[in-house]
Formats: sequence, C-alpha cells, structure tokens
Amino acid sequence: MHSTSKGQATAIGVKSHVLFSKLLTSEEYWALLNLNSISEIADFLKQTEGYKEHLETLPTAKVHRVNLENAVKSAILSEATAFLFYLSGPRRQLFIDWLGWYEAEHLKSIFRWVRTKRLDRDEMRKRLFAVPGSKLSYDLLLNSRDYNDVLDALKDTRYYRVLTEPVKRLINGEESLFSLEIAIDNLVETSLYNDLKDLPENEQKLLEPMFGTRIDLLNLYHFHRCVWYYHMTLEETLSRMLPVKYKVKTHHLRDMTKGTSWEERIDRLGATFPVYAEIFRNALQQEDKELALEMSIKRYNYLKALAIFQKGSPGFHTAISYFILKSHELDDVIRVIENVRYDYDRRNAANYLIRPIISGGEPIWQ
Repeated sequence: MHSTSKGQATAIGVKSHVLFSKLLTSEEYWALLNLNSISEIADFLKQTEGYKEHLETLPTAKVHRVNLENAVKSAILSEATAFLFYLSGPRRQLFIDWLGWYEAEHLKSIFRWVRTKRLDRDEMRKRLFAVPGSKLSYDLLLNSRDYNDVLDALKDTRYYRVLTEPVKRLINGEESLFSLEIAIDNLVETSLYNDLKDLPENEQKLLEPMFGTRIDLLNLYHFHRCVWYYHMTLEETLSRMLPVKYKVKTHHLRDMTKGTSWEERIDRLGATFPVYAEIFRNALQQEDKELALEMSIKRYNYLKALAIFQKGSPGFHTAISYFILKSHELDDVIRVIENVRYDYDRRNAANYLIRPIISGGEPIWQ
C-alpha cells in the first residue's frame, strides 16, 4: 500500500477513536429515556459532546420532533462529509455506498408518501436531508403524482433499472411496497458488499465479517417476511434475496423451507448457523415479535461493528465501523424521541433499543 494512503487511513482511524469517545454513555442513554418532552431531549443533547455543535442553532423551546431528528442525523452526515475529504479510490467509493443507506431510506419514504399523501409536499420536504454523494433530486421526486412519475424521476440514477419491475407491479395493483423496498435495499447492500473486493487485502479481511454478517441476517429477515407474512412460493422468495451471499447460501434457505413451522425452520437453520438461529428464536418468542427481531438483528450487527472497531491499529476499518456504531446510536436516539413523545413505558421501551447497556457486568436493559 502506498505510504500516503496508509498514512491517511491511520489518520482517519485515529480521528474515529476521538469521535468514538463522544458517543453517548450508558448514563446518558438512561437520562434521555427518562426525560418528559422533546424540548428536554433537545436541551440534553445540546450538552453532550457528540451533538452539541450540531444542535447549537436549534431553538429548543417548542422544537418539533422532525426538526430534532434531522438535526441529530446531521451529526453523522457532517462527520462523514469531513471524512470524505481524506478518502479516494475504493475507500471513498465504499464510504459513499455506505451513505447510500440514508439515500435509500429517503427514497423508500418518498414512495410511501406517494402511496398515502398524508403530508403536503412542503412537510414531506422537511423530512428529507442532503446525503453526501447522492444523485437523487428531491424536488423532482416530490413533484411526482404517482409511482410512474417517481420512476421517471429516477431515470438518471442507479435505481431506475432495478425498480422498473416492482413499480410495474404496483401500477398493476400490487398493494404492498415490500418487494420494491427489498429491491432498493438489495441494490445498496450489493454495491457496498462488492466494494470490499477493491480494498487492500488486510482491510477487506477486517471488514468482510461485519458487512457479510449484515448480508446474512438481511437475507434471513427478508426470507422470514416473504414466507411468513406474504406467503410467497420458494422461487418467488429466492428471487427477492440479495444476489450476493456471505455464509448463508441459497441451499441453506431452500433447506429451511422443508420445515412446516417457524420453529422447525429455525431448528434447520440452527444445525449450521446456531448463532443466527438463536437471534430469530429468542426474538420470535417476544410479545412484539417483529420489533424484537428487527432490534435483535441490529444489536448483533452493532456488536460485530464494535468488535471490528477494536481490532488492530487504527485504520480505515476503524472509521467505517465507527460510523456504523454512530448510525445505530442515531436509531436509538430517534426511538427514544418516539418513546418520550408517546409516553411509552420507559423500561419496556428500553428493551427495544439497539445498544446493550452494561452496568455492573450485566446488560440491565435485556
């Protein structure tokens, strides 16, 4: 590896350790969860190292939830923009494609908006924010009257080809956006996973377990929903899986369908992948099964990212894993905002946060 490139990787790795030290502590998580209003959350976050400079201009007296959530998200995007300045070549491409997670969520939100039109155009626009590297035109997309208009607005983007067929099915009467949203996810995740092969070998080996595990669990999650909720045939289900695979291959998914119940399917999965099976088994025994499953998968991905962040000397892998940890923190903060807004039971709500908070050696929220 070129010495300059290696030096830049080390520099952003060291910077990532500094930013990691500004992530919320366990005590701050608890304090947030026990606040009583959106304004109190905004005031509290203004005092934290990780958010104060991103919220300093936000008026907190009667802050709207959307404004606070966008200000919180701006923290990670501001940090990411600063890192992009130091990246080039395959590292920059992977970083841009990681930011595609945020672009994809916005695109899915726009399709949901076109479906329901519960908000006017200006209100919907407030829920979208600029993502570094994105080629989406929000103004063009929000001028769409129907699904076909959205597709036309995507003609010059990477989404057009993969969404043509799902949009046709929606125009022809398919009610659910599930297949369309899977197609968006699959494009982003495949691009990101394929980027790994262009990295230096040592960085590829460090990062592949983190992104590979995500690929496995996303395929298993989509498989679960296709079979359980949408009653798709095996071939329909397999056609919606990610084209890239890590450890869970197509023949493993085929074998799972031989089970006649979800318990049997999970047992068949557990014969080869006991850790993955346990994630599904434990979550599907909870009262709110789907939320528990979503959070359990994200928690496993969080712990995988944390392990990779702590591996070896600071480098590019440190930066990428930090940003994934930060993205999970943002998800948790936004969920706390929702919990406080609707005054949910705090201890029960805490069970559905991603980050396991350790106190006295035991996870006190699990």
